[in-house]
Amino acid sequence: MLKEKPTDSNLVRFGEGFTDHMITIDWSSQGGWKHPEILPYGPIELQTSATALHYGMSAYMSLGVYENAKTSKIQSFRTMELLDHFLESTTHLDMPAFDTQELCNTIQKFALLEKGWLDGNGLTDHLFLRMNHFSTDKTLGVRSPAETKIIVIATPVVEKKGKKQFSLKCSTDVKKNWPLGHGKFRISGNFGPILPTITDARDNGFDDVLWLLDDYVKEMSN
Repeated sequence: MLKEKPTDSNLVRFGEGFTDHMITIDWSSQGGWKHPEILPYGPIELQTSATALHYGMSAYMSLGVYENAKTSKIQSFRTMELLDHFLESTTHLDMPAFDTQELCNTIQKFALLEKGWLDGNGLTDHLFLRMNHFSTDKTLGVRSPAETKIIVIATPVVEKKGKKQFSLKCSTDVKKNWPLGHGKFRISGNFGPILPTITDARDNGFDDVLWLLDDYVKEMSN
């Protein structure tokens, strides 16, 4: 059964609701990559000993999917570039490489299946796709995983209309990215250590943190 689509843009909150389906792709050292599956959105089974939970073996990437106002076609931007970066983050954690074109083809099928969430009535501006590749290896120990999984989910996004001043707090005592560090990779554990700094900025009226390194501007959190 498909979910009821939102009828009030004020009720669409980023990251709280998800579309009807998700992508799952499993890999094992014995059998390699299995065929991608597009399944109803829902929980996944994960062993308590899965090494993603214990050693942070998890990479992520995000992608925006839009409906062209003139052609009604589904499109995204910098797709292959982002998938290449996702692959780079994956291999940085010594998880298995994947075919970026194959993943792109599967995401295209997934986006077309979820097109109903982009109905052109202005309620949903685009779909935010979150990709995640993580170790499902159930044997504890610091080593390359024998089993991993890729998942892709989508949440509808409503952009706030009108101009808004954006306030940033410069980080002077916490660094998010530095030469030869891991900050340039999309590793799930990168955000955990900087959450106190982000929370402190928002609690004091700022929208986000501007991360610095030796007085050089590096990036924002989001």
